[in-house]
Amino acid sequence: MRLRAFSAVLAGAIALLAVGSCKGPPGAAEGTPDATATPSPQASAMPAPLANTPTSSPSATVVVTPEGGPPPVPFRGDTPLAADILARETVGYTLSAVMKQADLSGPPRAPEVNTAGLDAARKKTELRLAIELAPSRMRVALLGAGWMLPAETELRARSDRYGHVVVWPGGGAYRPLAPGTLRALIGERRFDVAPLTPAEVVLKDDVGKRIGVRTRKVEVATRAAKATFEIGRAADLGDGGVLLCRMLLDLMNAPPSTPLCGDGEFPLRAELRWTMRGSIAFEVTGVLKREKVELPPSSLLVPPPSAMFAGGLFPIAGVHASLSPPELAAFRNGPVEMPSVPHGNGDGLVVANASDQVRVLHVDGIPVAWVAPGAKDVLSGLQRGRYIVQLRTFLGDSFEPPVTQTVPGLVQLGGTDAGAR
Repeated sequence: MRLRAFSAVLAGAIALLAVGSCKGPPGAAEGTPDATATPSPQASAMPAPLANTPTSSPSATVVVTPEGGPPPVPFRGDTPLAADILARETVGYTLSAVMKQADLSGPPRAPEVNTAGLDAARKKTELRLAIELAPSRMRVALLGAGWMLPAETELRARSDRYGHVVVWPGGGAYRPLAPGTLRALIGERRFDVAPLTPAEVVLKDDVGKRIGVRTRKVEVATRAAKATFEIGRAADLGDGGVLLCRMLLDLMNAPPSTPLCGDGEFPLRAELRWTMRGSIAFEVTGVLKREKVELPPSSLLVPPPSAMFAGGLFPIAGVHASLSPPELAAFRNGPVEMPSVPHGNGDGLVVANASDQVRVLHVDGIPVAWVAPGAKDVLSGLQRGRYIVQLRTFLGDSFEPPVTQTVPGLVQLGGTDAGAR
């Protein structure tokens, strides 16, 4: 009898434990969304970050959520943000970096080519970035005349949110960017959200050094690109470098949760090789540690305190020159008499884009203008003579072969008329 009574009590206890295990964890809120909840309007365009990114090594760096808290919440492009509050950041880093486009064709070999003028134009259109990193915030300013976005446009990010915020020059307006938006923004001045695809991370044994910082190599592959990253470490950097890694991963449509950089790590170089063709590279050229100095809060808050939410777009129309007519004229020491060209317009170069993509016109390897779809206009300043021209996408994932172009003349993408050869 005692044995049967004990068995009955034990069975009852087990049943109570089973019922208790069906409840959520202590403190869980009632009505928490589950897998059967209605998906967000962004779900079809912006898949949820992958929790388990495949890697080739069990020792891959794991990206930790800020302060061990909940996973970051993605930004939505159509929703204004609440004011940001930032605790005192006592350690920060200022980085200088450049983006480098590959396989650009230089000028023809001719006595009229002005090397000094070309060098000055190349320096002015260099794709420079001024980067501020703090333990939980990032600010990136686009500098130089070579970007398709206006000079001084900023990208900001914070460790507790996935995605970025683009800030208009002057800081008066901002717009959130959902993960998967950066490639369209930088490459086409658009806010389209591309689907994120799983990323495969492969740790390499290669160890090197860049600008005095020891690095390790990591390879990342998505459907859009294969990339090689060189990752370094900086004291007290926290998640600042993780944010810079997320920015580069966004360009290749990789989930922001991809385990690439860990606490205190940041990328010093990354080469993104597009799946179809072409490549572009990111490279840090200088690092300055700002120790025991509070970085200006206005330069790190996401969004900036005085900025207004902007629902509009960056204009995409016309032919926009990156250099002035005198700067273009400095490509040559003087004019060279050329035969008359029917499509010429005075001493200028007519540029036409009959495709549905924004293209960048490169002359002698220098980005001199970007051309909107359907646009046609005269680029003034180039002296009479022969040049090497090429129409490319900004990120270099699509391009036409370089051709020898006469000025005056016409260079056109699509349609029946192409650049004179």
